[in-house]
Amino acid sequence: MILKISQQFLFCRAEIKVIKFMIIFLISLFIAILLQSSITTLPLVLLIILFLAVINRTNDVFAVAFFAGLLLDIITMGRIGFSSLFFVIFVFLIFLYQRKFEIETLYFIIIFSFAGSFIYLFLTDVRFVLMQSLFSACLVTFSFIAYKKFNKKLLTYA
Repeated sequence: MILKISQQFLFCRAEIKVIKFMIIFLISLFIAILLQSSITTLPLVLLIILFLAVINRTNDVFAVAFFAGLLLDIITMGRIGFSSLFFVIFVFLIFLYQRKFEIETLYFIIIFSFAGSFIYLFLTDVRFVLMQSLFSACLVTFSFIAYKKFNKKLLTYA
C-alpha cells in the first residue's frame, strides 16, 4: 500500500515537471514571437522549436511548430502559412534524423540551428543572413549548454 502511494506521488511529481516545462516553453515561445515580429530579425521561434524538439521528442512539437508559425505570420503580416510549413518540415527533418543518430548532442544543435536559420532567413529575404545564422547557432549552443548544466544540477539535488 505504501509502495503504491509513493509510486503515485512520484508519478504526480513527474507530471508536474512536464507541465512546468511546457508552460516555460510556451511562455518563451510567445515572447520569441513578439520579439521576432517587432524588434529583431533573428529566427528566435525556429530556435525555440529546435530546442523543444531536441528536448521533448514527442509529436506535440509538430502542433506547437504549426501554431507558432501561423501566429508569427499573422502578427508580422507575412505570407500566411509560410513559417508554419517551414517549421513543420524542420521538425520533421529533426525527427527523421533522430531515427539514425543521437540528436541531443552539441554538434547536432550547432549544425541544425545554423542550417535552419540560414535557410529560413534566406527564404524570408533578410539581410546579413550568414552573420545572423552564426549568431543564432551561438545563441542556441549556449542555451543548450546552460540547460544541460542546470538539468544536471537538478538531478543531483533531487
